[in-house]
Amino acid sequence: MKSIEPGIPKRIFVNSLLVVLPLLVIEGIFRFLPVSNLPYLLPVTAQNPIAHFEPNVDYLFSMGPGFAIRSTSHTNNFGHTNIADYHPADSTPLLAVIGDSFVEAHHVDAGKSAGEILNARLHGKGRVYTFGISGAALSQYLAFADYARTTFRPNAMAFVIIENDFDESLLKYKSEPRLHYFEERGDHLVLRRLDYELSTTKKILRQSALVRYVVLNLRAGETLKGLRRILSRSGRVRSSRGSLKIEERIQDSKRAIDFFLDQVPLKSGLRSDSVAFVLDGVRPGLYSPEAWAEVEHGYAAQMMRYFKEQAVARGYEVLDMQPVFMAKHHLDNSRFEFATDGHWNELGHRVVAEALRGSAVFRRTFPR
Repeated sequence: MKSIEPGIPKRIFVNSLLVVLPLLVIEGIFRFLPVSNLPYLLPVTAQNPIAHFEPNVDYLFSMGPGFAIRSTSHTNNFGHTNIADYHPADSTPLLAVIGDSFVEAHHVDAGKSAGEILNARLHGKGRVYTFGISGAALSQYLAFADYARTTFRPNAMAFVIIENDFDESLLKYKSEPRLHYFEERGDHLVLRRLDYELSTTKKILRQSALVRYVVLNLRAGETLKGLRRILSRSGRVRSSRGSLKIEERIQDSKRAIDFFLDQVPLKSGLRSDSVAFVLDGVRPGLYSPEAWAEVEHGYAAQMMRYFKEQAVARGYEVLDMQPVFMAKHHLDNSRFEFATDGHWNELGHRVVAEALRGSAVFRRTFPR
């Protein structure tokens, strides 16, 4: 048996220190920086089918390597990002606002999302509850609507529709755990949930400010996905929206829209005159006629037009934010998203809140 050469353990120890100490120093530095620190998403299962965060958590959100976007937000007693708690037993009129990250609204401070603004303006005479999660699409909105109906019994609902809501509602194009999707079953669509639970390893890694900075602020995961799409040019990639022919994508998206609109009365429990759809503007076509000319025949604009036509035909109220945003920008050169990110900034949320406040659905729900 060979003896261990004297000095090897010492060299291993020294080399380990040379690696570990710099990392500890960097970790210490990042703990003093505004690194994003979102609350945990709770497991999504048959017993708890709706994605939501740990309840009653104040947290910091930031984006970008230089923290260009920073906000402080809050999860309420039901684990939704809202400064106000939700009370199922309350009998005042209730509007449920449903959507994706635009409704989740990490990007603005607590109390400054469109739904929270409306809730505050009711001064306790009514309620506006928000239900949103990053990555959600039409399919998840149906799950939220069913959850809101059975848990809180809203008098009306408003759905915020974003340009990636159509194809990404189909399991054919996207399959992130924690969300619901439309799945093909023979010649029809069904709603399917993909369960989720944060692994122990990820829970441990998330304790590190350095790891959170790389994953959340630098968006390393999105960069890797982009590289995989570039390297996987042969064959169809389920998670890549651009990997299928545009004609097939458009037809699939129209089918998802039709199914969604047909399911809204069942999942919401409401008549069409108690449901509104808020259609976001198509960027970058908001800020000049030339920019709009470049996108008005593209996929997003086509889908928004189709959604609006089908919703109106079924008797729903549609609030098209495209002309609203364009008119305000023409008036005072306003911008409604961040310079480094397409989500609504505080002004964007205020403009959407005003549009909703003037809607027939809102006035009917809160007549005073």
